[in-house]
Amino acid sequence: MVRNIFELAYRYVEPSIKKLIVLKLVEKKIPPIIIAEKLSISPSLVSRYVKGERGRFLDLSKYPDLVLRVEEISEKIATGELEGISLQIEINKLVLKTLSDKRVCGLHKMIDETVNPVTCNICPTLFR
Repeated sequence: MVRNIFELAYRYVEPSIKKLIVLKLVEKKIPPIIIAEKLSISPSLVSRYVKGERGRFLDLSKYPDLVLRVEEISEKIATGELEGISLQIEINKLVLKTLSDKRVCGLHKMIDETVNPVTCNICPTLFR
């Protein structure tokens, strides 16, 4: 049972966003070892994202605005324009936007039956 929205973000939202980024970088023919270095993750985690073993519980690919932002970020990563702390800030902004837009409420309800997505306003209030 996940009651803390930050735990939900850490366990589900961030991995789902990173998965989309990894998949975009793979499409750009960037080697997994380079992807791992650029994202400060292990090569095995890159492999798990590609195989769908990580970041699979939340399908964010159905949100065109989010996919567009992931594409922009991935392009900047590929060209070396975005790295380190600046990259982490952009990923965190996407996590917060995903939460504030109430795109995680269904998953939150599945994990914690006390959550009512209709009346819950935690994320939009915290992450405007």
